[in-house]
Amino acid sequence: MTMNKFKLFCKQFQYGGIAGLMLALTMTTAVSAQPIFNLNNSQPANQALAAPPLSFVDVNSGRFGKLEISMDDGQFLSGSTDNLHLIARDMDFAQGELKSLDLELKGAHLRDFIVDKLTLSTQGTLSFDSGLLLNQKMLQFRSPAEAQVTALISQESLNKFLKAPTTLNRLSVTAGQPGSILSKLLGLAQGGQPQSSQQGQLTQSGGAPGSFGLTMETANLSLLKSNKINIQAVGKLGLSQLAIPLNAEVESRLYLENGWVQVGDTKLMTAGQEISPQLSQMLVEKINNLSNLGQKSDDIHFSFTDLKVVPGKQLMVTGTAMVNRLRFGRQG
Repeated sequence: MTMNKFKLFCKQFQYGGIAGLMLALTMTTAVSAQPIFNLNNSQPANQALAAPPLSFVDVNSGRFGKLEISMDDGQFLSGSTDNLHLIARDMDFAQGELKSLDLELKGAHLRDFIVDKLTLSTQGTLSFDSGLLLNQKMLQFRSPAEAQVTALISQESLNKFLKAPTTLNRLSVTAGQPGSILSKLLGLAQGGQPQSSQQGQLTQSGGAPGSFGLTMETANLSLLKSNKINIQAVGKLGLSQLAIPLNAEVESRLYLENGWVQVGDTKLMTAGQEISPQLSQMLVEKINNLSNLGQKSDDIHFSFTDLKVVPGKQLMVTGTAMVNRLRFGRQG
């Protein structure tokens, strides 16, 4: 900087304060045509400094000592959950390995069935396909992962399941169902032999098509001592508008068989109303089959070893599970 330029700088600062200082710097830069700030020896001072480009994290090669996910209102392939909390430790995407996995679900909805709380915890090194996890939101283990499992189901959630339209439909029986015993009961009830219409409905000789059967309208379950349950069911039995109300009471027992909760030792009472042995047996079988909650999944194989029922409150099962995969998104 020459003497004349320095005097100009001082004069501007004296009379213009900060504004004068900025003006002096601008004029000095314009006159000298020499770079003042040259951090990389290539960018002139009269150009704005450029920030280096952002580099996004390459998760494919990432490694995490602890990866924690907390999710509310999660929607998945064939279910949903009110809350999900997952912790993966020493997770290496490049190697496709992790040391342990802890998963807790609250309010897990599996179709119409609700699990109030489900915990799953693994130990030991697990190998997984990182490509499937990143691209398809599916944690696929290369060999099944063994986990400790606890599931808690409240009496309230059991009643929501029982009152669901799909469950009531499973408990109901109509004469139009293939192979139904009620097609025979219809003839006994009306004094004739049933015939099939083109629509598959049963008709009476000389009569109009009818829908004879048992329709369940509502049900309520209570958890009792000694792993027993009581179900109060209300429905209609008969032919279309001629159906009569039916109040039934069912007592059953919960037990474990082949690692799964089963319903057995079922007794049906109808408050003095007569009901055929065939229909009674059919109802008992339907109650016993309530433990088959939809199709079996190949994702997780449960093997429960302990069942505890708290009367009027909840049931809890503990055991192990072999986990093949966990799905975290809807797939086409």
